[in-house]
Amino acid sequence: MSGTLFEVQAPSGKRIRLTDTIWRKIRLRHPEFRAPEYLNETRLAVEDPAYVIKGWTTEYLSLRWCTIAPGAPKYLCVVYRELNGDGFIITAFFISRHERLLRREVVWRRS
Repeated sequence: MSGTLFEVQAPSGKRIRLTDTIWRKIRLRHPEFRAPEYLNETRLAVEDPAYVIKGWTTEYLSLRWCTIAPGAPKYLCVVYRELNGDGFIITAFFISRHERLLRREVVWRRS
């Protein structure tokens, strides 16, 4: 069984966790996440996002501006799923054209 790297509360009130197995998969698919500071940025994207957007099916996309993103500042998108009392992170990636995602249903926005 994989260990939990962190567990935070999303704006919905649900607890969202990231396991070391999923973090390894994210870092394998997106080598820019190998920098250690991106683990905390991923946590902040779920805990204190700018937007939470409805995903393709039952997922949510949590967006947070990341000033230390590789290359230039851009949004960090963390995809997660909520279950009964909690949820889990599926993947994460950096996105420079976040406007396309905002065309979807925005379920939460920082005031």
